[in-house]
Amino acid sequence: MNDPQIWTLLGVFSAIMFTALGISTRYTVSTLRAEMRAGDAFLAGRIDAVDARFDAVDARFDSMERRLDARIDALGDRLDAKIDALGDRLDARIDAVDRRIDEKYDHLAEVLGVRLDSVDHRLGSVEDDLKIVKAHLLRHPAA
Repeated sequence: MNDPQIWTLLGVFSAIMFTALGISTRYTVSTLRAEMRAGDAFLAGRIDAVDARFDAVDARFDSMERRLDARIDALGDRLDAKIDALGDRLDARIDAVDRRIDEKYDHLAEVLGVRLDSVDHRLGSVEDDLKIVKAHLLRHPAA
């Protein structure tokens, strides 16, 4: 191992090995970088596709929401119309019952008025009769 030729061969061989290792490493790193860029591009494309699908689903949800809102509004309008119609019918029936009650009240007031007049007339007659009896008793105290 003392020969300079061996040391020279070892130096040349080491230099060749380090150079080969460096070149190999550079090509490997550049290949990895290219693959990573391709992987990034692939993932970006997949992410864009997923985003597009999410946008499509979001658009479908928006469409369904608008349709559902329209149906709910239409249902609300129909219910409002039915409630208004029922309210009108109920008001008409209440008004009819009110008129009937007023008619009954007026009739009863008239009948009561006639009867009270009759009672008043009879009481007047009784009062006249009592006056006659009183006058008779006062003229004939001992009777």
